[in-house]
Amino acid sequence: MTAASLEKVLHLRDHADLAAMGRYERQYGVLAEAVLIGWQDQPQTAEISAEEFERLWVEVRRIPGASGLI
Repeated sequence: MTAASLEKVLHLRDHADLAAMGRYERQYGVLAEAVLIGWQDQPQTAEISAEEFERLWVEVRRIPGASGLI
């Protein structure tokens, strides 16, 4: 599982080198390339909207040490 901004991942894929993408994936995880089965059954999981994810993502990235890769 991962918490990653689609915008950031696409930017890295299209404009950065493999080392930058690797650092991002080590910090935030790798995006799934297929449908994830069973995530709903995991403890403390919930589906949220894209808008809610982006709002929370921006909030978390303000925490010192949470950003700084790009």
